[in-house]
Amino acid sequence: MHHRTAISVHRTAHHAIRPARFAGICYPARETELSDMLDSVIFQSHHLTLSGTPVNKGAHVIIAPHIDFRVGLSAYGPAYYALSDSNADTFIILATSHYGWGSLFIPTFQHFTTPHGIVRTDTEILCALYDRLPTLSRDDTAHHEEHSIEFEVVFLQRLFGHREFTIVPILVTSFYPLIHRYHTHQHALPTHCKEFQVFVETLQRVVEDSGKNAAYVVSADMAHIGRKFDDPYDAATMLATVQQEDMYLLQAMETGKSAEYFRRIAAVRDAYKICGLPPVYSMLEIVHPANGSALAYQQWYEQPTQSAVTYSSLAYYKP
Repeated sequence: MHHRTAISVHRTAHHAIRPARFAGICYPARETELSDMLDSVIFQSHHLTLSGTPVNKGAHVIIAPHIDFRVGLSAYGPAYYALSDSNADTFIILATSHYGWGSLFIPTFQHFTTPHGIVRTDTEILCALYDRLPTLSRDDTAHHEEHSIEFEVVFLQRLFGHREFTIVPILVTSFYPLIHRYHTHQHALPTHCKEFQVFVETLQRVVEDSGKNAAYVVSADMAHIGRKFDDPYDAATMLATVQQEDMYLLQAMETGKSAEYFRRIAAVRDAYKICGLPPVYSMLEIVHPANGSALAYQQWYEQPTQSAVTYSSLAYYKP
């Protein structure tokens, strides 16, 4: 693999550059050490799907975790292996927003820097998006401390840093209001929400009109349970139950059944706090993938807080 050569600053001068906030904390601040760490989980000959078959390359959409690398790094590997031969010009990143509220979708024009260098945000696509959606939020404060896009960017740079590519960074905020609406408006889906549907249709058109070869990266974890997440129980007592629920969700995700995926979560009022719901559902409605494969599934239990997070990775292939 080639090392990333940083793009010169004058080419990114029109927009702010978001610093690598988690370098030296969640991953190495030195490029060579970071590359070695990422390579150790991407390039393995034994990547298998959950069904036990070899992971194929050629994915045009992946879902990867955003859990701390120090906890769940290995689950990222098969997703980025599946994406590793992509020739996409731009990667649309749909990621969970842990800090932003208000608008459902929060893009940013900021470019991203990591120990691999600078990756440019696709201002052409974002300008076209804002031209068609002038009411779309321009407050990107939520991106400042967010890790869910940065973690995916370091993998993309490691794989494709030898060539030019851009990203379209979009945070997707909480679906709690849409889950409430599901229960008060005859099981209405997010597609019945005007803000959601208009954004989805507009992004589809903008990407298509750009003429660019786009791939999608979804940054999403699954359940968050236990006392740290305000549950009145030790997560260890619920791990088997949550795994069973997660398997239902993974099956719906694999087959692109967005309505089934949302209904399964909404029916229990998101009792397991699936933080990946907003970006995953959004991607399913934007891309309508059907040929998906679950690649990894893990649970991380934190004994001192009696809490747990579950997370997975998936890849989607064109027919």
